[in-house]
Amino acid sequence: MAQKRFDEYFAKVVLESCFPKRFTDLQISDKPDLRCGKEVGIEVTNCMPKEAAEAFNLWHRVEKQGEQTPPRILERLEQLKDTVHLEGNSLVWEQGSYVDDDIDNSPIKEFVSAVANKVERLNSENARYAEMGSYELFVNSFIDVSTFKQMYALLARTTELNNKPKKFDNIYLITSNQKLLVFDLVNNNIDIKYLYTHLERMADKAIAMYKGDKR
Repeated sequence: MAQKRFDEYFAKVVLESCFPKRFTDLQISDKPDLRCGKEVGIEVTNCMPKEAAEAFNLWHRVEKQGEQTPPRILERLEQLKDTVHLEGNSLVWEQGSYVDDDIDNSPIKEFVSAVANKVERLNSENARYAEMGSYELFVNSFIDVSTFKQMYALLARTTELNNKPKKFDNIYLITSNQKLLVFDLVNNNIDIKYLYTHLERMADKAIAMYKGDKR
């Protein structure tokens, strides 16, 4: 049985909340991660760089262990301080510059890379994804995509990447400014869901489901 992760539960809650007529009871599985019967398979990923994800995980360990935190953990956090650091009670990821809406030289490139990797994986003979009526991709992130110029540049780039025999029909992206961007690669459209305070409640619900299934 595949290991269940928080990201799958989070994607399930977000999609069922935002599209209740389409998704009523997404099942957590593997290859793809979420399934709506045999009609739709949704792969789930997170586009945070490995070092940033490592830093967040280590900070959470420090929060739990306090003074009992092993010195090696603190030493590693010192090495990663230029990636993620603590400001007050909040963890801050130093993402880099978003100047000039250049998606190739900004944190947005992490999303592009995640899409490229998943397209290749979906079409890999070794991956052995289940045959579904259609495939979709959900990407959780902390990146900021705030301008229409960025959004349409991403629509063009994801369309360009999505050129293998097996394609993603829709790609969902959670952004740091609490939006769900839906890139419709079949109709070449973008839909925006403004989640605001709902996103925090969705995350809490996903955490509860994740913890409940791990017992």
